[in-house]
Amino acid sequence: MSREKYREPGELPLIEEYPDVFVFQDGRRVETPQDWVARREEIKELFAYYVYGPLPETEGQQVRWRLEEQRVCSRAVAMPEGSSPMLNARVMELEAIVAYRGREARFPALAVLPMEAPAHGLYPVHLEMRFVEEGKSLEAGDNAFYAASRGYATICCSPTDVAADTPGRRGAFYTLHPYAGNWRKQTGVLAAWGWGASRLLDMLEQGLGEQLLVDPSRNILSGVSRYGKAALVAGAYDSRFRVVVPACSGAGGMALYRCCTEGRVYDLKSLGYVNEQGGTTHVTGQNEPLSCLQGEGERHWFNDRFLKFDCVSRLPVDQHQLAALTADSRQYLFVVIAAHGEDWVNGGSMYAAYKEAEKVFDFLSLGSHIAIQVHLRGHALLMEDMVKLLDYCDVQMYGAEWNRQHTRPEQLKTCVYDGQ
Repeated sequence: MSREKYREPGELPLIEEYPDVFVFQDGRRVETPQDWVARREEIKELFAYYVYGPLPETEGQQVRWRLEEQRVCSRAVAMPEGSSPMLNARVMELEAIVAYRGREARFPALAVLPMEAPAHGLYPVHLEMRFVEEGKSLEAGDNAFYAASRGYATICCSPTDVAADTPGRRGAFYTLHPYAGNWRKQTGVLAAWGWGASRLLDMLEQGLGEQLLVDPSRNILSGVSRYGKAALVAGAYDSRFRVVVPACSGAGGMALYRCCTEGRVYDLKSLGYVNEQGGTTHVTGQNEPLSCLQGEGERHWFNDRFLKFDCVSRLPVDQHQLAALTADSRQYLFVVIAAHGEDWVNGGSMYAAYKEAEKVFDFLSLGSHIAIQVHLRGHALLMEDMVKLLDYCDVQMYGAEWNRQHTRPEQLKTCVYDGQ
């Protein structure tokens, strides 16, 4: 990809409608699955150049790890039906070590393993981007203990140990790949966080998986909010991530820049919502604008070129195209949205992006590779979401039969935003 190939943001034409995922930059249409492979690379380059920055080459990179002795931990986990069983898991502290061109960087992680031997010879693994409050240590949460009870290992890390969530471009990633004036060296923090997840996957593939009895090819990558954005970027950039789970990711993640839902009315009766007047409808408030992403608190998530866009219509891409980059026979996309209390995150827009991306999955005869889960409240990957996510993954990874304990595919396709 050469710089001359692309114009500066101010020189780009205005595109009021969603950019067509099936049309190449030169006007040709995608007609075959082979065309999609080329179009996918073109879209990926556009996001790398204009939005998130590119990921550095991995040639010459070396990874290794340090694993502490395991300890058995217990945790009472609140389940959706109201019970709080005490769940056990084996927990090990893990240090990821990455070397590149004479420099070395490290970041911590945790491995959480089931108590029982793996049912399929090796454990499937959940790579979880976790929030850690400042001054506190990384700990395994409810989702990791529940996953262990279902036979899934979890590797969790705090993305801020990979790249600080500040404008200064600090952390393990930038130690190895300093931010610089050349656009090829302008990787934003969201992509850098995804890079950290890819390095954990490298370690699993290069021996850590064998050590932990984990199957690297049967993996889930999840993140919530800004980490949900990072999870989607990581899945779009690295097709090794099997099931990509952007939860409540909003603008810069699943939410379309060109879809404002302020003032729209949604009926949330099916989710059990009742407002103060006894009704079941909700009027959407303010959505997060482009200018907020370009502000001091978030601009470091992106590259320098993204900051030059003066309106969303100048963007040559939109987020349905980012989601569509996971349309691959090797990958699955499981979108999580909260319907109430999340107007800023713009659930209706995320659903619109999901529906647009679904067209690509259907074109490739991969309709079962994309799913959506909507809960009523909570800026989180809730336990109710985890139950349905692992039900879905059981089937997609192992071909289990759907039964009364499993979420049916058609239920995952139903959404309060349909018809709005």
